[in-house]
Amino acid sequence: MILQLQGKLDDARMALIMSMADLYFNTDPEQDKRLLEELKEQYPEEGESIMKLMPAWSRLGYEEGLKEGMEEGIEKGIEQGIAVGMEKAALNMLREGMDMSLVVKVTGLSEEQVVKLEKTSHLK
Repeated sequence: MILQLQGKLDDARMALIMSMADLYFNTDPEQDKRLLEELKEQYPEEGESIMKLMPAWSRLGYEEGLKEGMEEGIEKGIEQGIAVGMEKAALNMLREGMDMSLVVKVTGLSEEQVVKLEKTSHLK
């Protein structure tokens, strides 16, 4: 029914109707997800239009994207932190006079990475 109204009303009126329905029905996010999936299956060509009509669903998609982005950012930050820690450990090991092959083995860095660190830190 809502999709039928979409062609008869302008975007502003449709947005108003959907916002009021969104507030009135106090939606459950899990139920919204299920309903959205059903609508996408029944009307695959209307998927984008459906998301535009439903403010709660739009927010849900935005929130999910934001959450995924934050999780990816945290993962990358952890990976970068580990890499920086390994580089610092490698530099400390080199300063203590440890053999290059041992530094490579312990840190997991490549020999090229360790040589580059050694050069940029002016150890040799």
